[in-house]
Amino acid sequence: MFELKTLKVAIIHDWLISYRGGEKVLESICELYPDAPIYTLFYDKKNLPKSLTSKKIIYPKRLNSFRLIRKFLLPLLPQFIEEFDLTGYDLIISSSSCVAKGIIPDPSAKHICYIHSPMRYIWDQRSFYFSSLAKLPFLNFLLSLFLKNLRLWDTTSSQRVDLFLSNSSFVQKRVKRYYRRDSEVIFPSPDMDKTKISLNENFLPKENYFLVLGALVPYKNFELAIKAFNQTNKTLWVVGKGSEFKHLKKLAKTNIVFKGHLPSHEVYKALAGAKALIFPGTEDFGLTAIESFALGTPVIAHKSGGALDFIEEEKNGIFFEEKTTESILEAVTRYEKLEFKKDTIKETSLRFSKENFQNSFRNCIEKLMKES
Repeated sequence: MFELKTLKVAIIHDWLISYRGGEKVLESICELYPDAPIYTLFYDKKNLPKSLTSKKIIYPKRLNSFRLIRKFLLPLLPQFIEEFDLTGYDLIISSSSCVAKGIIPDPSAKHICYIHSPMRYIWDQRSFYFSSLAKLPFLNFLLSLFLKNLRLWDTTSSQRVDLFLSNSSFVQKRVKRYYRRDSEVIFPSPDMDKTKISLNENFLPKENYFLVLGALVPYKNFELAIKAFNQTNKTLWVVGKGSEFKHLKKLAKTNIVFKGHLPSHEVYKALAGAKALIFPGTEDFGLTAIESFALGTPVIAHKSGGALDFIEEEKNGIFFEEKTTESILEAVTRYEKLEFKKDTIKETSLRFSKENFQNSFRNCIEKLMKES
């Protein structure tokens, strides 16, 4: 039987080039094993907090120079993740939304995977990521071949995992469908203390704007929110950057305000001051919503994905049923007729505390390591 305090642990994360929900979860995992090195495929320290850059980061330098085109390197990533030498580790913890769970562990090691999502690109959201390539017959043929091989690898490599932990009930179902594996749900958590400190633990007064926040990428479906608010004179702030930035800005009317990338304390101020956070896509979980709750701001979300785990109708937010502009506008109109209490909204965030996440994670590791 292993003594948990003396375990030799390695942590695997797909890539460390930005600071988003997955990296916030990674921070919490690293706190459990502060001496564990982080293995990753791509690394860019300029966008990361010291809590991560201070760790020992191991990555393939020959691959890292191509990090800006990693989308096109997708067929090669399984090979690179399998090249990591993890000999001698007792416990492998992978934090995976792409290929991290496919590492090859030492035969005597245990492998626990915290899965943010099975690869969206190759399963149910292919059209979001590869729609432009699919229009070209020859490239579409090659794409279909690559994705078929990746799906085969993704399924078979899932057997290298001893225990899956899913970040939501939605992802738990996807793990079961694509990998035929059971998993336990452990909800992720933002750093609530950091959120409070940034605002001196005081809520800012609500201002006259709604908010979408996150990476400007197709599956977030921010285009739908912008099209809906284009039909109104209501102000919508768009916070974040990504591949869709130019397209969305060209689409938007003057009541849509693009804030770009903001530092954390400015993001929290934007969340605290918004009338509501809009979730127009199907999120695997949606850590931004929990941060919004912690700051007393309700969420208007499509009735799908991770939002089903945390939205309590007319208590901390409301749902809209269809991914249409009409459905969003109906929800906004309904929202404005309701009264939400900041303290009640804040209370609903408490069950997503970092302490709860880490205790649940630690318990799963203890159980796994005690198994023969």
